[in-house]
Amino acid sequence: MLPIHNSYTANPPATDHQIVHIEHRLNCQLPSAYTLVLKESNGLSFTNGVFIYGTEEVIERNQTWEVEEYAKGYIAIGDDSGGMVFLMDIKAEDYRVLAVDSGDMNPKHATLITCDFYKWLQEGCQY
Repeated sequence: MLPIHNSYTANPPATDHQIVHIEHRLNCQLPSAYTLVLKESNGLSFTNGVFIYGTEEVIERNQTWEVEEYAKGYIAIGDDSGGMVFLMDIKAEDYRVLAVDSGDMNPKHATLITCDFYKWLQEGCQY
């Protein structure tokens, strides 16, 4: 699942306990695609500035962006280090990634980045 080129830095895998902790703290089930990525790497940092949150960052970022209030039904899974936040629908089998301005956070104003989270990661998170 992880990218096939060297344009990223990966952390060690997340534990099941860390993933369950996120779900408990955020009161949601994580999208299965995101969960599988966390089990391979507890956070990814790409040379283009894209950061896919690990278990520590995802809680803090979702609270900071107030995702539960402004993007109910979604979870922030990363950002571009420039004001755009990447959202995934918390439906278990939805692999789409949306980008929304951190000052807006309304999924209705988001742009569809990809329909395939894994493919997007493998291609270096270009958007």
